[in-house]
Amino acid sequence: MRILFAMAASALFAVPAFAQQTVTADSSTGLYMSAADVSAAVAKLPKNPLASVPVFKIGPFNVNVEHRLGAPAAAQTSSVHEKDAELFYMVEGTATLVTGGKLVEGVKDGDNARGKGIEGGKAQKMSKGDFMLVPAGVPHWFTNIEGQISEFSLHLPVK
Repeated sequence: MRILFAMAASALFAVPAFAQQTVTADSSTGLYMSAADVSAAVAKLPKNPLASVPVFKIGPFNVNVEHRLGAPAAAQTSSVHEKDAELFYMVEGTATLVTGGKLVEGVKDGDNARGKGIEGGKAQKMSKGDFMLVPAGVPHWFTNIEGQISEFSLHLPVK
């Protein structure tokens, strides 16, 4: 089971048949999605270097599962989110998350920027069960993906 959670919606390829659940007054006691439901949705994702399944939307918070492929599939892009911190949880697999430094060939996209990599920064190997919180405005980039990974990402808007 390989599951990943979202980074940036504009860079992800969502599965149209899998609707994100939104917290409403009718769902105030909570929302549930089983591991089997998430695994089935991830299995339907296209085999792109980065694909995403939306899981929950709670106010300004979006929860997604991301599936990332390692080499030779394609290089991952680096990102900066000016108004969001991002919490990662590694569900399956092993990769390196580089944080800090400067985007290489960064291109602005609204409140975000994407690049081809990071110059400088700190490399942190991440494996199943690891968490990493990336503050708003800090470049981040997954590298050295061993086969494929699944990770959870929660964007946390900063006021």
